[in-house]
Amino acid sequence: MKIGILTDSTCDLNQEILEKYGIEVIPLSVHFGEEEFQDGIDIKPDSFFEKLDQNKELPHTSRPAPALFVEKYKKMLQKYDQLLSIHVSAALSGTYESAKLAAQEVNVEKIKVIDSATISLGLGMLTVLIAKLIDKDKQIDEIIKIVNQAKKKLYLYFTVKDLTYMEKGGRIGKASSFLGSIFSINPVISISTKTGKVKPIAKVRGQHRAQDRIIELIKKDLKNEKNAWLGFAHGNRKDDLEKTKIKLIKELKDEKNINLKIYDSRISATLGCHVGPTVYAVIVLSGDFLV
Repeated sequence: MKIGILTDSTCDLNQEILEKYGIEVIPLSVHFGEEEFQDGIDIKPDSFFEKLDQNKELPHTSRPAPALFVEKYKKMLQKYDQLLSIHVSAALSGTYESAKLAAQEVNVEKIKVIDSATISLGLGMLTVLIAKLIDKDKQIDEIIKIVNQAKKKLYLYFTVKDLTYMEKGGRIGKASSFLGSIFSINPVISISTKTGKVKPIAKVRGQHRAQDRIIELIKKDLKNEKNAWLGFAHGNRKDDLEKTKIKLIKELKDEKNINLKIYDSRISATLGCHVGPTVYAVIVLSGDFLV
């Protein structure tokens, strides 16, 4: 049975990886006033953040309509026997719901839709895991089982200097408690794969302490692990993220006998709408199933 993979534009995987594994992507939409762009097609991260800097009005996003999924599924089923469709957390976007509705219309037996319960390279790494499992000739039910296990070992941490975008987008939930006016407070926030929602972890003074807290959390997550994928993604904080990346990798190699695979990305326009340019994130997926 030939299995195809569909994800969405919030996965933050680069074109080389998408092409290597034959992963197809459905775009979310980004709106600047009356202008609408398809994420990753009409607007890329570089042009998005330039445009964001030039516009006073904050952009907003919209999910792909079920009809777009129907069209995509029908086209992919001409090429594949079955489809695995994995998408951004259902608690943060209606994309998963659109995919489910479309699968019911097209063929629920041939199309399995997965809520990743995460975002960015969290979604991206789960998608790559699916591709690798397909390459190992795993059947679709076994792949879904492994992905559900992997979600329990997937951790995503991010920090922002400016929570305006998260507040305006209504995506921060309990993290609204971080919206203090105290100067130089940097929150550390996660996406819980148990709920798929934003979860506040800590608020610390200064970006260096935020960096150290993220590193501390990841080292704890990897305490007894032998294999891990690390993802690094940012809006407009490449230098800060690079410092965190170098320090984290060095400490992991110095303290642990662990095999690492690194993924780097700039966040998608869709995610940029909700977190703004001051975000950077570190994502970790671990487990023996990565071998």
